[in-house]
Formats: sequence, structure tokens, C-alpha cells
Amino acid sequence: MRNAIPQRVFSCAFTTAFLAVSAAFAAPDEAAHELFTSGDYETAADQAVLIGGPENLALAARALNASAYLEADNKRARKMAKRALKHSQSAAQQDPMLVEAHLQAAISTAQLGARRSPVRAFLSGSAGKTRKLLDAALMAEPENAWALSSSGAWHLEVSRRAGVGRFGSDPWVGRRQFLAAHTLAPDNLPIAYECALRMLAYDEPRWREEGLAVLYAALKITPKNAFEVAVRTRAFRFSEAIEKGRAAERAFILAQP
Repeated sequence: MRNAIPQRVFSCAFTTAFLAVSAAFAAPDEAAHELFTSGDYETAADQAVLIGGPENLALAARALNASAYLEADNKRARKMAKRALKHSQSAAQQDPMLVEAHLQAAISTAQLGARRSPVRAFLSGSAGKTRKLLDAALMAEPENAWALSSSGAWHLEVSRRAGVGRFGSDPWVGRRQFLAAHTLAPDNLPIAYECALRMLAYDEPRWREEGLAVLYAALKITPKNAFEVAVRTRAFRFSEAIEKGRAAERAFILAQP
């Protein structure tokens, strides 16, 4: 059953995914990237900022967004997302064509909205700001799987939480973009998990088999880094909840930011 009441304007899944990991970019610092891969997000961000340059600032934002995505405490998650937003904005200023910078800025903004109260999220204008950042990323690279999945999450979550058409949201566009992203990157675990989660959360009966198929595909993907290991754990918990019945499935979905 879809919920048109804006409990949160949208989720950090748009926070695809979507949020927290993204497309490969030019040449970030190797040591910082290794720290990110191992899951030491704070140190990775510090190292990347120390080296500097747009690619490293984008990596710092990516690391902090990943940490915020996995954080259970809303206040701590907001602090990390704010820092990520600052770094991603600096990266975009230095290189306006760096898609990663726009993506991480969108993810940061979405996470800030998802971790606030409904009223504060609405007043902050998070949904509109996120949409503009995603549009910029898609304009620069229309077939970027991360941009497509993040945009798909935005459409589905805004439609589900605030109502279809709110801020220009269209759930069918969201479904199409998510499935396109999964087709472009079939071995991308976070995209597959978020695609399944957000499609099943929207609870359109005609999409259920598609959502389940993508979830089961996610369970078969080998994680490439610590973040993906954590996402795979969530995917397994989601599949277990589904096996227990619709009540457990909805409880899992409602617990996600």
C-alpha cells in the first residue's frame, strides 16, 4: 500500500545508492581509494581532501556519503552528509563537467532530506535541489548507471512519500530508469539492491516480479568493497523479511531511511 504522506520527502537511497557509491572518475589518490575500499571512510575522506583536486574531493564526498548511508543515527548521518555536500560542491566548482561531483552533491542533499523531519525536509527544498543536481549529471552523461539509478530512486521515493507528480515525480519514469541502470550495470550490487527495494516499496503489483528478480540477482553478486558487503547484508535481510510474509516485508521497508 503506497503512502502519499511525506514521512520523508525522499530517501537516502536516492540516497542510491544510490546512492553512496558512484561511477568511476578520472584519477583519485590511490591510498585514499584503498581506504574507501576497506571501509575506512573517515580516513579516506581526510586523505582525499589532503591531496586535493576535483576527483579527490569527489572521492571524499563519496566516502562520507557511504558512511552516512550506513549510519543508524540521523544526527550523525546529517553531519557526514553536510561534509560530503561541501566537498562535492567544491569539486563541481573546480570541474563543472565532473559527473561524480554532481552525483555526490545530489546524494548528500537527498540524505539530508531523508534524515530530517518531514517538515524540515520540505522547508529545506531538498527534493527540488536534488532533482536539479541529478538533471545536471544526466545531461552530462545520459547513460551513467549511477545517475540513472539515483534519478529512479528520486522519482519512486518522492512519488511514494509525497504523492505522484509532486516536484515533477513520475513513478513509471523511476521504474524505467532503475531497470535501465540495472541493465547497464548488471554486476553492480548497490544499484540492484536499491532498484529492488524502491520498486517493492512503491508496491505496484505489476512491478513485483521485476523487483523480486532484481533482488535475487543482487544476492548473487560478489561484493567489490566494504560498502558492498554491507549492502549485500541488507539485501539478505530484505529477502528474509520477504520470505516471512508481507508484514515483515513492509516493516523492513519502513525501517529504511
